Amino acid sequence: MLYVIHVGRFALIALLPWLSLFGQDVAALEAQAAKYLQEQKPELAIPVLEKIVALDPRNVNAQANAGVLLFFQDRYAEALPHLRAALALHAELSRIEALLGMAERRTGQSKEALPHLERSFSGLDDPKIRIQVGLELIELHSAAGRFENALSVAGTLEQLAPQDPQVLLSAYRLARQMMDQSLMSMMVAGPESAEMHMILGGELARRGDRENALVHFREAIRLKPSLPGAHFQIAEQMRSSPDPALNAQAEDEYKAALRVNPYDELAWRELAGILNAKGDFEAAEEDYRKALALQPNDSEAKTGLAIVLIATNRNSDAIPLLESALKDDPTNMTAHYRLSGLYRRAGRAADAEREMAAFRHYTEVKDKLGTVLKQLVGPAGAK
Repeated sequence: MLYVIHVGRFALIALLPWLSLFGQDVAALEAQAAKYLQEQKPELAIPVLEKIVALDPRNVNAQANAGVLLFFQDRYAEALPHLRAALALHAELSRIEALLGMAERRTGQSKEALPHLERSFSGLDDPKIRIQVGLELIELHSAAGRFENALSVAGTLEQLAPQDPQVLLSAYRLARQMMDQSLMSMMVAGPESAEMHMILGGELARRGDRENALVHFREAIRLKPSLPGAHFQIAEQMRSSPDPALNAQAEDEYKAALRVNPYDELAWRELAGILNAKGDFEAAEEDYRKALALQPNDSEAKTGLAIVLIATNRNSDAIPLLESALKDDPTNMTAHYRLSGLYRRAGRAADAEREMAAFRHYTEVKDKLGTVLKQLVGPAGAK
């Protein structure tokens, strides 16, 4: 019995110095890792951090730092065990969970990645990482056909970073995927339907093939006379046509669109534009105000109404309307141009020059966009 107790006491006495040495070793390694991190030498910090977690697997800082450094060196498979260990030790680490989800996806573990990415997305306060997580989620949801989920994430990203090219590209790809999916579904559900002709007409119009687009829109109306949007699409093709004969028919088509749907805000707006061009300012103002009652943030409707006010010598009322239009849409070239002129008349030279500079800038952007669109639509657009 005494021997056993003695052995026990010996083991305990031997263990205490070892524990003290262990603590000293970890502290020294942590100081070394911190030094390498401060010097931005991740390749030297990683092996030191791995030594720490070998000695102390519950060291959340070392696990997390090792995982982060390995992740950003694209060593995703090596990062995974460290990120998982850190998250197991501290479940509230949103940034670690985000990196874990991305590492899992990039190593082919999409099923495991999805819950980690979804959980971390709303809790991240770092915009760059949140954007990256959102982009990964959009791709995962899109690949699985979960377009509603993908749209929700895309909407959040567009609010977070409306000027980010990656976000805009992702939104564009998602829109194209959804359009292709809808077209495929329509081919199965109603290949000869009025709605199918609307889709075909829209695609042809986008390519610049006005003649054949009108054929499909008219066929849609023949099949379903009360189909919302069909008359409006015909009117749009007529209004933008170089043929004066077609231009003259646009007004009646907008009116037909409003007989089908009196809440068609775009039809009220475009009809107002035609009336304004004809000099019927009273009727144009009435229709612009109807459009704005339906959609108060329509920048083009506000601009059109402001032009009517300018034509009827109400410049002081037009200025705040144009300023409001530009809050709704800073790219509205017409609003910039008109506001520049009003500011100049009011003696506000600096404001006038600012608006004219904005007008020139967005004119250049529009010209570049026109060139890009011509390249996209190809030969059909040249018809």
